[in-house]
Amino acid sequence: MLLILITAAILSFMIFFPAVVATSVFKVLDEKASSKFLRIFFPKYYLFGFILSCLGLLTSILKQDKISLFFFIFISLSFIFSKQILMPMINKAKDESKEIKFNKLHKLSVFINLLQIISCVVLLVMYLK
Repeated sequence: MLLILITAAILSFMIFFPAVVATSVFKVLDEKASSKFLRIFFPKYYLFGFILSCLGLLTSILKQDKISLFFFIFISLSFIFSKQILMPMINKAKDESKEIKFNKLHKLSVFINLLQIISCVVLLVMYLK
């Protein structure tokens, strides 16, 4: 039951961001303000995801659930990679007006996010069978 709640929490906040936050930010704020907001928002987003996925990781270990453990290792490592490595690279590319590099890195972050979402969906389907 706890793994279902943790996975659903991760999936929920990850879907909430593109569906609500991103669409609102770009409609309300200009490019400079939205950039400033997102630079404050994303470290918290990744940290929150990392903490939740670590809870899933710990719960998987305690329940000796190897399949969940594999998924939560991927999810937690990808959150920390995105926060510590990818996000600073994206910000640097944006600051240096390197649009091609920025676009590639941004697409990578979206792809990682998509893989995390798919991982959560797979886990939920597995848990609810």
